[in-house]
Amino acid sequence: MRTGFREGDIFIIPMNDGRSAVCQVVCALKGRFKKAFSFGVIRLTSDETDLSDGDFLQYRFGNRQSSVIFTSPEKLQNGTWRVVGNIPLTPEKEERQVFQCAGHLYRGDEYIRNLTPDEYASFETLGVAGYELVQMHLIKMEP
Repeated sequence: MRTGFREGDIFIIPMNDGRSAVCQVVCALKGRFKKAFSFGVIRLTSDETDLSDGDFLQYRFGNRQSSVIFTSPEKLQNGTWRVVGNIPLTPEKEERQVFQCAGHLYRGDEYIRNLTPDEYASFETLGVAGYELVQMHLIKMEP
C-alpha cells in the first residue's frame, strides 16, 4: 500500500452519491502544514477510466468561489483515496499553490510575506475541510 503522495498525483475519491471524483494533488505540504494538503477536482464521473488532465471544477463556499480544497492527508495515506497516476501540474495549476494562512502568504511550504487585510480575499485560504465537508463541496461542483 502506497502511503506517500506528491504534487501532480491523480487520485480517486468515492462520493456518497455513487460517483467518483478524479482529483489532483496541488500542494503536498511537508513542513509546518504537514497535516494538510490541497487538491483540485478534474471531473466527477461514474466511470473511473478517464484519468486525463483537465481544468479544476469550481465550487462555492459561502461568498467565495474556489477550485482548491484543503483537507487532511489521512485518506490518501491509508489508501481510502487511491492514487492512480501522476500528471505534472500545469503553470496555471502551480499558481494555485499560493495561499494565505492567518494573514501570511505561502507558496506550498515556503513563506513569502505578510499580507495586508485588504489582500486576504485575493488568495486561497488554508482552511482544512473535514471529510464530510469535502463530500459537500464535491456535490456542489458542476462540470
